[in-house]
Amino acid sequence: MVARALGVSFRQALRSVALTLFPLAFISLFAWAVAGSTTGNTAEPIRTSAWLFLGAHLIPFSLPTGKLTVLPLLAVVFPIWAIRRGLPSVEEAFSKINGARIVYALWYALFCELIALASRHQGVEANLYLTPIFALIIALVATVDPNYFRARGFYFAGYLFLIALGIGSIAFAVSLGEHWNILKSIAVVIAPGAVGGTLFTLLQLLYLPNIALASLSYLTGIGFSFGAHSIVNGHQITLTQVPALPITAALPTGVHPGLTYAVAFWLLFFVILFLLIRHESNSILRLTKYSILQGLRIFIALAVITYLSSGELFVGGLDLIGIIWWRFLEYLGVAFLCASMIVLYLPALVKKGVHRG
Repeated sequence: MVARALGVSFRQALRSVALTLFPLAFISLFAWAVAGSTTGNTAEPIRTSAWLFLGAHLIPFSLPTGKLTVLPLLAVVFPIWAIRRGLPSVEEAFSKINGARIVYALWYALFCELIALASRHQGVEANLYLTPIFALIIALVATVDPNYFRARGFYFAGYLFLIALGIGSIAFAVSLGEHWNILKSIAVVIAPGAVGGTLFTLLQLLYLPNIALASLSYLTGIGFSFGAHSIVNGHQITLTQVPALPITAALPTGVHPGLTYAVAFWLLFFVILFLLIRHESNSILRLTKYSILQGLRIFIALAVITYLSSGELFVGGLDLIGIIWWRFLEYLGVAFLCASMIVLYLPALVKKGVHRG
């Protein structure tokens, strides 16, 4: 029974890896064939597909010129989908569901580590220590029951945050349209061709959540970074190196001091959340415990997402691109505390004072 369960989880983990890796290998081989090669060595596109596979798991890379740690958040959808495809068969083979998920995730992490080891080449390699950790976490998250994330406060906060990200995406699109001439100039300089241009565009689309987070941070007065010693917010724009990427055309070219006050958005965000939480109980003690629990879940989720959305891009001069995650969380922490005082504790103090009067 145990041997059968281990065999099923092994096969399904291998199948999940193949569901993501094989399409990437096909794309890499097709692009390599169209672009042509002086060596004719098919190991190059196969190795590239392995790097793309590991990049889809948000695993950082070491390069001869620096590091690549800012990776497309949207790409993680593909391995999560592939992992969930194999989950039903694994659960049928095990008597305990939690054990099935853990064994399945461990096999998957092992395969990812083997791919990382096999793809090392000329100074380009995925972080071998983080590869199994990231792969294991993604596999465990992919196998968790979706109802786990349906706690009322956490679920509602997720909806509000997705709406905010949508607003950030719209702002990015508007800025890109306003700087259309710059965008065309960058496209002319890159000149990737038809196939290269299509693949390059798809890659940039996978970065949309990263871009939306940076745009939202800018709109709410916190700002973001685009390289070493740089800051982009409503009242200050300091840029050093700016790579020739089409998405950089959307970078603001002027200051908007009024955005400094838009940080109040996060206070409103948490006020709405706490108004919902107030309906959970009439006891201030229970409300406090519930608020702390939901707050921790929200901040852990945001810390992971914001941290993974930014990083270094190829060279040391671009060592922080995207949202400055610790500053973002500081602002949200202050807004969370202020909102809790306004909605939960201030009314309780007023009511207590009226009672004594």
